[in-house]
Amino acid sequence: MSRGTKGAYRKEDRVALPPDLQKELVEKAAAKFGNCQELARVLEIPKSSVHYYRIGRLTMPESLLDRMLQIASDQALEDKIRGRGITKDRTWANEYSSSIMREMYRDKVRLPTREELERDDDLRRKAAAIVSYVMAEGSVWLQRLEWGECSVNITFAAHETDLYEHFRSLCKDVFHYDIGEPQAPGNGAVAIRGFIYSRFIAEWMIANGVMPGDKSARTLHLPSWVMQSKDKLTWISALQPWFDGEGNASSPNTTSKSFRLSQSRHTNLDTSHVSHSLAIGERGFVGKSVLDRILLRGTTVTGYLRMNCRSEVFDDVFALLLRIGRTPRLDVKCMNMKEDGYWSCTWVISFGDRESRLLPSLGLVKQKHKLNALIAH
Repeated sequence: MSRGTKGAYRKEDRVALPPDLQKELVEKAAAKFGNCQELARVLEIPKSSVHYYRIGRLTMPESLLDRMLQIASDQALEDKIRGRGITKDRTWANEYSSSIMREMYRDKVRLPTREELERDDDLRRKAAAIVSYVMAEGSVWLQRLEWGECSVNITFAAHETDLYEHFRSLCKDVFHYDIGEPQAPGNGAVAIRGFIYSRFIAEWMIANGVMPGDKSARTLHLPSWVMQSKDKLTWISALQPWFDGEGNASSPNTTSKSFRLSQSRHTNLDTSHVSHSLAIGERGFVGKSVLDRILLRGTTVTGYLRMNCRSEVFDDVFALLLRIGRTPRLDVKCMNMKEDGYWSCTWVISFGDRESRLLPSLGLVKQKHKLNALIAH
């Protein structure tokens, strides 16, 4: 007989017993050989299967039940089992075994509850950083359409190995999941990627605000347990991935620094609202100075975008920045033409010289080259 619960066991009906009765049977059969491990060896099945039979997590195939009854050699116990066992056919057995397999995979990861996040400061701060990293640099995507299963990916520029390792360590601490070494993308881009092949973590992400698919087309918000927290370090943990993932440090001249975050947002505007003839370059760039002059529905295009096409997650980021005493500027920068003929707009949070220089001391920037750009004289 081959080891494992697949194969022959799947090809026969199973018997559902009351958990206490099934436990008694397994223990009496195991007692004949000294312990459950030896029983598994004699039955030629995995030790884990004997354990799951003992705790009532798995139902027994009919042939295995008969074998255990023979080993236990207890007529009174056999009479009780024969009178209370309920036979389940193969269709039920296959579905039940699939549900058990899903439970086993779920048990391998930790999925923090809201109560745990509100109670545990360290866990909440790390979970907040993970959510922001995926919102800024990753996505949740549908892996198996027929089962509705999703996975998570994260993408960084090839030189951003420090950010990759930071995200990797966060996943280990929060989910007990290792995304492994960085991988090269299949499209030849100069980048590194990591994957979370766990539908349960993906579902946790969705429940905490990371919508599957194209993020620019969706309304995204930071989790309420971040926005409602009173802990400053939680706010900073949620902000840091945006600064490192979507931020850019620059020196407009030899004496000043600047820093800005950028995020795109889809709009419902097409070329009937803003002519493509106004665009510059292959991507159809239209700057704010032009948008300020185009009238649309009683206001300018810039005004329309401010009212109707906001980046909701950037509004959340901006609100957290105000809470920690920063006063950046949030506004539309430009629009770009998408392949579907609609415009997307780019939102920017920008910092002047004085505030840019303060960002490293606040813990908002971790990436080495950005830190160097901000602290260099």
